[in-house]
Amino acid sequence: MAKKKTVGGPRSHRMTVDDVQRRKEYKSRAERDRMWQRRILAVTAVLVGISILILAYSVVYEQVLVPRQTITQVNGAKITTREFQDRVRFLRWQTAQQLRNYYLMTGDVTQIEQYLTQLASPIQFGSPILTEMEEDLLIEQEAKRRGITVDEAAIDRQVDEFMAQGFGLSVPGEPTSTPTLTPTITLTPLVSPTPSNTPLPTATLTPLPTATPAATEGTPQPTSTPTVEPTATLSPTPTATLQASEIQATLEQASGDFFSDATKGADVSRSVIRKVFYYDALRQALIEDIGKDVPTEELQVNVRHILISFDPSLPAGQAPPPPTDEQKADALARAEAVLSALQDGEPFADLAAEMSNDTGSAARGGELGWASPDTYVGAFADTVREAELGAIVGPVETEFGYHIIQVNGREVRPLTPSELSSRKQQAYQDWLNEARQNADIGPRHKDWIDRIPEEPTYNELLGDILPLS
Repeated sequence: MAKKKTVGGPRSHRMTVDDVQRRKEYKSRAERDRMWQRRILAVTAVLVGISILILAYSVVYEQVLVPRQTITQVNGAKITTREFQDRVRFLRWQTAQQLRNYYLMTGDVTQIEQYLTQLASPIQFGSPILTEMEEDLLIEQEAKRRGITVDEAAIDRQVDEFMAQGFGLSVPGEPTSTPTLTPTITLTPLVSPTPSNTPLPTATLTPLPTATPAATEGTPQPTSTPTVEPTATLSPTPTATLQASEIQATLEQASGDFFSDATKGADVSRSVIRKVFYYDALRQALIEDIGKDVPTEELQVNVRHILISFDPSLPAGQAPPPPTDEQKADALARAEAVLSALQDGEPFADLAAEMSNDTGSAARGGELGWASPDTYVGAFADTVREAELGAIVGPVETEFGYHIIQVNGREVRPLTPSELSSRKQQAYQDWLNEARQNADIGPRHKDWIDRIPEEPTYNELLGDILPLS
């Protein structure tokens, strides 16, 4: 039997599962270390990549997405987070500059102390600013409805008017006013911004509140808030020989310095600052348009009175509490005694000086001067409208006590420029209050408080004068 033909060389061996396992078991330590290093590097690269993506998204979210988000809206018109934050930064800087200027002129830190809490508290400073920005949109919408526009020249004019206040000047082309001699920079409290005769960029650009005499006890008080005239005088009083060209050059230099300092100090663009003046100019134009129907004359009365207070010990200007029955009876008896003395021929002025608890008018023989009946409280106003001229009327009861009244004149009189301006301001404020009630405002973003900037910080602004501990 023939043998099978064979080929030289070893017979091939097929690898089995056991062979693979044995080879794994015999791998060197170096091979195993290299394998784990590669795995660790791969995992690390993945984690670093994820971290970079998260960081990049965070930067994009904070620097791009958040500033573009709507923080509030008015009738569909939006205010973005960036617009709000830029306005707050600028007004923080501007408020601090006015406080600094006041301190440099007077050496008085009380105004800084008054505003320290507001500048140090984002919510106290930022909330009224956002409210004012909402009102800006209402003003803009109403101006559009009325066909009122503001061009670049009007904004420049508004800037000039603001700068002129710092020098006690009048903008060329406007009626000349007497330069202010006493430096009295003031700012309207931020918690209650109200328009002034010369609207400035928001409440923080109006003068700091100066001390006002307390209302005289018992004197019937006007029902509208008097407008404070802004009289900032930051530089030496200019001489009367300045020519219009010199005044304009001074204002342009001041404007250039102001915008340069503001953009650096508040880290905002020039357009942000001009936007504030734009709304100022638009507000003033709207005030004039709303006020064009305000009467330029009104019925006024010339009155004098003697007040018998329910509580003569009450400090002047303090709102009286409701009187007791005993106080009313005592006051009425004293008032009737005064009325009897007048009927017996005693001089009105002498009795007013001796008996009236309204110490302010008592020193003038009870004279209140010419005023609209609308400026007085209810029963007093009704009486002065209807009383016979020269007749002595009373006792008339008001919340202050009993009044003996004499009307010495009643006639239609032209309003003074200040009175007319005040009436226009009141008409505008009435419109604004109604517009806010009827507008679709908000809701504000849920994180709007957290987005109020604290920069520039108080210590950066005023810490060298009065550090915040």
